[in-house]
Amino acid sequence: MRNRAEIKAEAKGILREARVSPYLVTLLVIAIGFALDRVVDMARGGSLFYSYEFTRRYYEAIASGSVEALERLILSMPESGGSSFFFSILSSLAMLVLNGGYYIYCMGIRQGAEMPFSSLTDGLSVAGKLIWCSIQMGVKIFLWSLLFWIPGIIAAYRYRFACYNILTDSSLSAGEAIRLSCRQTEGMKGQLFMLDLSFIGWSILSALTMGLLNIWLTPYTTLCDLAYFEEGQKNVGRNPYGGNSQTPPRNGDPWGEL
Repeated sequence: MRNRAEIKAEAKGILREARVSPYLVTLLVIAIGFALDRVVDMARGGSLFYSYEFTRRYYEAIASGSVEALERLILSMPESGGSSFFFSILSSLAMLVLNGGYYIYCMGIRQGAEMPFSSLTDGLSVAGKLIWCSIQMGVKIFLWSLLFWIPGIIAAYRYRFACYNILTDSSLSAGEAIRLSCRQTEGMKGQLFMLDLSFIGWSILSALTMGLLNIWLTPYTTLCDLAYFEEGQKNVGRNPYGGNSQTPPRNGDPWGEL
């Protein structure tokens, strides 16, 4: 397998050569997410920027060291109504499906295809499976996290490719995609952890730029992640972006397929 430096260099080359700008596509996804967040804020607090205002007041209360200020802030929080909960769930599901389309776009440019902006809607064809897969992963990771966090972190890495599996093979059920991810990440979880760790500095810079750096960082990290997914596919006898399996499941992971 190629080392991390080679994978990152390859990803940068793909970003330069993509025929439809990955930065504009990423900007569109971020803009849609921002708009959905504003709708949720309006439903929750009656203001388009309620979450930002609440966060600012929270840190001011913490910095002041005043327990009374923190209590006043908590008491000033609006009660969560049915509409805010509905819009919050709807926004989360919409972004989940939109991100599925974004992954399809990134998969396409990794293969040298010209991926139009409309490819962002391609996740709709497997929306139900994506949502159910994410729910199952969330529950499993939460349950593993009850064992002092570290098992939960390991579980998150084991299930990392599950959504990619749904997007590349729509015949898989959510459970099958998760179990396949467990096989694909055997012997790779440490490498994935080091990949994530190598982006910590960029993530901090992104936070300092109010997330604007994500326009460049998101496609970069996604393309690197997909390189490891391709390797995981090959390790289990599957075409990187196809659905045919040629080898039986391996049982070398002591964690099993939970």
